[in-house]
Amino acid sequence: MVLIASSVTLAASVTLAASRTQHFDSDPAWDSLNNRVAPPRLPTVTQDFGYSATNFAGKEKGEIGGRVWRSTTRASYAAAIPVKTLNDKLSASGTFAITDTSGSSGAFFGWFNSATSEGGRPNTLGFRFAGEGSGARLTLQLVTATNQACGTKITPWIVDKTKERGNGRKFRPTSIKHDGTRYDWTLDYDPQGNDGSGQIHFIIRSNSPQPDTFEGKTFTVDLPKGYKEHGTTFDRFGLTNSEKGGNALSIYFDDLRYDEQAEDFSRDAGWLGCGNNVTFQDPVQTGAHDFGYLGKSNLAQGTAAGEVGGIVWRSGKYGYYADRIGSMSLDNRLDANGKVMLKTGSPDSGMYVGFFNSADKTKSPAESGNFLGIKIGGPTRVGHYFAPSYVTATGAKVDRATGPLLVPKRVYDWKMTYDPAANEGNGAISVTLGNESVTLRLKPGDKSTGAAFDRFGLFTAGKGGSFVKIYFDDLNYTATAEPQP
Repeated sequence: MVLIASSVTLAASVTLAASRTQHFDSDPAWDSLNNRVAPPRLPTVTQDFGYSATNFAGKEKGEIGGRVWRSTTRASYAAAIPVKTLNDKLSASGTFAITDTSGSSGAFFGWFNSATSEGGRPNTLGFRFAGEGSGARLTLQLVTATNQACGTKITPWIVDKTKERGNGRKFRPTSIKHDGTRYDWTLDYDPQGNDGSGQIHFIIRSNSPQPDTFEGKTFTVDLPKGYKEHGTTFDRFGLTNSEKGGNALSIYFDDLRYDEQAEDFSRDAGWLGCGNNVTFQDPVQTGAHDFGYLGKSNLAQGTAAGEVGGIVWRSGKYGYYADRIGSMSLDNRLDANGKVMLKTGSPDSGMYVGFFNSADKTKSPAESGNFLGIKIGGPTRVGHYFAPSYVTATGAKVDRATGPLLVPKRVYDWKMTYDPAANEGNGAISVTLGNESVTLRLKPGDKSTGAAFDRFGLFTAGKGGSFVKIYFDDLNYTATAEPQP
């Protein structure tokens, strides 16, 4: 009975559909849910690393390192180097030791770019530590200037065949010890390897009397074709924190060789520190969404100051910021267009923009149903697709596997059209970002299953992960003829 009543209401809305435009030069007073979330606590971050006269990692006194906090505010201690690209041969070696870890801690060591310092990982090549109370995991990774990544896990996954699937059968131990064990490592990048596409090699060994199975092995990562043309540049070599809210670990490095330079830190080498000796309260915490109307911002380069967007987490409570558009369905033609700029696209992050239903206040429409629009996300190796997606009223979800790539810090014009008469009457969604377009055809029967929409705007994804900083302006979208209360 509810479905019959809804279909009558929605069919009537087809004749009322019109276009609505927002330049955000004033507060649009859109509807909102959990879009400004205050973190339950503001942890005090104390970055305290750099040159040290200690001797945890190397042969003699003198090394770099200390207490490194995971935070969205970058902190680093590194050597300034001549600008390198993925067309240059890169090599490094050295030692490290971890003396303390805590849950949700992390650090990075390798080549990076000092200009990309606000979340995400573009322009980085090196190895990453993910700390827990029991030690750390280690991953080798390259992230290009366009936010596309490749790499491999150094500390391996373990499969416990005595357990059932989904019941802890597959897990990844914290195999890097936090008891001061010393590790020797080498990292090489050959731009001519992998038939000219580029190749990374990594080896690690410890001084432990019982080495782990991954020690002494050569880990090889082949760069996907085209990665060398992404414009990736490095102007620093050294240590940074992992850029996501969290806790601290204590780590030290010594006896380094990098790009034909050598440093044993028997004296202060005068490396460049940035935010590595500071104390502050960190408001950017996992799941603390902070998006909506921004009256003075113009990152998406709209016609006037003011836009919508901010920090959107792929974790925490479901939240949205959206206009009330009246009642529409898959029988309506739905159009939207505007400008978009992804400022930061962290790995394992994403969100949605489009037409959805506001009735469910606990689950994202990507999970519960009633959505048609654009999914922003994708596997880490590609960055963030800008791809068509829909979910029927019953929760049947369909995404296009690929789409145009939303490269950080570039402004794009975009548009989306849903034509209910296309695809032999089954309906189809077309999305254009810049000069690239893709189409997603609805499956037979999905249009008759239906979906109900009463909002247009931004909403969060449901599963856990990291954050994007994203901004929209000059939006034009289908709505009923009169603004709805």
